[in-house]
Amino acid sequence: MSIGARPQAHEPRPAPTPPRPLAFPQFRVQGHINAVHQHARDLIHLFACPEKDISAKHVQALNITLQEEVPLDHFIPEGYLPPTSWLQNPSATSSTMPCSRPSGKLSNGLPIPTHRDFYARASEILYPNDTVFDSLSTPPGRGPRAPSSSQVIRLIHTHKFYQNLLLLAEYWDTSKDDYIPSAQNPQEYKYTGRRYGAGHEMPPRFRDDVIAAFTELCIWPFRCNLQSPNHHISRKLKLQNRILPIQGISSAVCANSTVREKARKGILEGPLMGVHCRNTTVFRNEGERVGEGREEMLDLLFEVGAAVLVAQKRARQGRAEERAGEGKFWVSGARRHLGEMGGGRQDRESDAWARWLMMKESKKVRSGGEEDEKEDADVSSGEPMEGVEMRREQQEGGGTGGAKRRKVGRTLGVQAYLDARPGEGLWEGKVEYRMIGKEPGSGVDN
Repeated sequence: MSIGARPQAHEPRPAPTPPRPLAFPQFRVQGHINAVHQHARDLIHLFACPEKDISAKHVQALNITLQEEVPLDHFIPEGYLPPTSWLQNPSATSSTMPCSRPSGKLSNGLPIPTHRDFYARASEILYPNDTVFDSLSTPPGRGPRAPSSSQVIRLIHTHKFYQNLLLLAEYWDTSKDDYIPSAQNPQEYKYTGRRYGAGHEMPPRFRDDVIAAFTELCIWPFRCNLQSPNHHISRKLKLQNRILPIQGISSAVCANSTVREKARKGILEGPLMGVHCRNTTVFRNEGERVGEGREEMLDLLFEVGAAVLVAQKRARQGRAEERAGEGKFWVSGARRHLGEMGGGRQDRESDAWARWLMMKESKKVRSGGEEDEKEDADVSSGEPMEGVEMRREQQEGGGTGGAKRRKVGRTLGVQAYLDARPGEGLWEGKVEYRMIGKEPGSGVDN
């Protein structure tokens, strides 16, 4: 349902699901157990466990300390942050010059945005949420506006952000909740407010979209971009010979390529940081103390894993990907040629069995199992598998167009098995890995 088709917040309607209290995670790291995990293999073995087995020892083994309320200039050098005076209208101040930097340009050579460009976006973020929401939910020509939406506003740069924020507010914003008893039945209530459901019922993509839209506003002054789904974002962390999936990584911030040919192909550079967003609303179950909930510890581990994954990607600068099996003799040709390398008849018969099984599964899907008895009769007759396959192909070779299409599909399935190829890689195809922002001469990418 589109935003414009929904009832407005002040219109009575059936009550949604009652809201569920939300308690954000509060991480606590108590002590370390590094003495137990002196070798990397011990640490990797510890984390090779199901999520249900996560406990405090996994957090302690990371040997990390947590610092809260960290100022923004701790992550971004002061020379790259706009001054607070830029939050004022440039027409009323004399501050029209960019940030105080010697070159007046960003690290990628592009000019720093002007005060006027920055204020045009910052001023839209400062609008009251209720005013923007009422403006979005009441399109022109669709009845009277809500009392709080008397102000007419125009969203030029933040329309996408506020539209996604409204979708999120329709599950989480309880500030307008009001329950009106029904005149016919006092036990029934009509509801007026922002919500159409409870927070735990919200589709996960609403959260991802609002975070992505807000991140795009924050990284705009630095001429960066988010990895789109077309970049096939890798969420797999490699620790020696183990692959750990990192949940919650919805995107990553990368710099636009300064090479025109690469920029046209959509190739990005970086990453600079990751965007971590998990679909979790309950971090402590009944009986769990603050900071000791399993979901709290799991959320911390995923955040640390996301940071390590970003660091691992940045460390790939100047290197080439090595996929499992690449350059080995068993992936240098088709499986049907392995017999020439010493496999002999056994490999050829195994291939025949594989082809016959794949053909049987394909026919089972098409006919619902009607041809199983006929296929099994061929097997029990003692006829070699290669003979069964050749006879089937000869019988179906002159069929109709549908039969030929089925044969082509089956052939592709067999060919996918016969063509031995290296395993799937972990690198993204449209990202040029670089340690952007690393201090020159520093041995640590911090």
